[in-house]
Amino acid sequence: MRNLRGPAGAAADPARTRPAGAAPAVVGADSARPRPAGAGSAARPHRTGPPRGPRTASHCGDGDEPPFDAPTVYLGEPGALLASMPAMVGFPPERSLVIVVLRAPGGGPPVPRGTARVDAVVRFDLETERGAALPADAVAECVADLQGPGPVEQIVAVVVDERGQPERGSALVAELAEHLGAAGLVLGAAYSLPGFTAGAPWRNLLDPAAAGTLPDPADSPVAFGHVLSGLPLRGSRTELTDMVAAAPELAAAVERELEVVAAATRADYADAVRRGAPVEYSRRTAEFVLWQVSVLESGAEPQPRELARIAVALRDRPVRDIMFALAAGPHAGAAERLWLLLTRALTGADRAEAAALLGYSAYLRGDGPFAGIALDVALDALPGHPMAVLLETSLRSGMRPARLRRLVLCGYESATDLGLDLGPRR
Repeated sequence: MRNLRGPAGAAADPARTRPAGAAPAVVGADSARPRPAGAGSAARPHRTGPPRGPRTASHCGDGDEPPFDAPTVYLGEPGALLASMPAMVGFPPERSLVIVVLRAPGGGPPVPRGTARVDAVVRFDLETERGAALPADAVAECVADLQGPGPVEQIVAVVVDERGQPERGSALVAELAEHLGAAGLVLGAAYSLPGFTAGAPWRNLLDPAAAGTLPDPADSPVAFGHVLSGLPLRGSRTELTDMVAAAPELAAAVERELEVVAAATRADYADAVRRGAPVEYSRRTAEFVLWQVSVLESGAEPQPRELARIAVALRDRPVRDIMFALAAGPHAGAAERLWLLLTRALTGADRAEAAALLGYSAYLRGDGPFAGIALDVALDALPGHPMAVLLETSLRSGMRPARLRRLVLCGYESATDLGLDLGPRR
């Protein structure tokens, strides 16, 4: 990283005085958290789209370029559409209702006759953890709330359930069609299948006479496009949750260091205030965190004491804000690995801070499922965490990753205020 001189001081003031001041803008997620109060119905969508192609938005705002690179699907071959689901969701859904939102092409390039552009893919668990059935009215409300570049052209529902109870799927879809109709939306097609292995049987829930078998999802053009774009394809949602699971031994080691680090930090900060140099203090603190990103990028992993210092550093808002900028810089991958390591190594509010950074980084690069799970971790660790709530709400409402770059700009401005040069943005 340019203009960084390595670790030059203690971590930061542990006070968390205010939420970040940048507007949200995201799209993509997957979790099982109830909606926060005032956010609408209790059903929680697992937002995973729009699936992104290789182009990455390079500006902030509502812009002058196509809003996303969306795959096209051929509606005349339900099997091909269904086979693309694992790639569009990010993993093969299980016991899920998947909603595919198709919008009018608008000003983008023309699409072949009989195909449509996928605007969004939203996944819902068929049942809550307590076994309650998914409410169709809440699903319809969530879908109606999704923001997009134009009017919804058609909605496709897919019920995935290996338990062989087609009547339950049919009832859910019938109720969903009614509620969508009341919201002015059309359920154009609905299918059910037990899973996403090649040869799995599917049936049309709106036309019982129509059925078929699933092509190999690995051969889906959407899956191929994701591979070319560098987007991960996971075997299950469990792979995502395992990635962010707490590492008890590491967390215990970091916890033992935190009290000493926090005490040294308070003394260091108090000394900086007495000298009238709080900006210098924050700059040295940010330099330490940025240096640790460079260390991780070089192949070395921070030790518990260093992780504790980073955790306390992120309690300082200017330092934390700077870290959002890394998601759009040349060291984005190393920064995300550091946030992941911290998420596994910390508890409470510190874990929430790291997980929010992790969620933002994943969201900005188009990995909605992982972003949603990271934000779940943040809100489990600290319910009401302002940034996590902001990002999760934006994710659920369908705001685009390009607009999230406002947080990147905020981070670069914070770095400039401290006299730091983060290098070029991607």
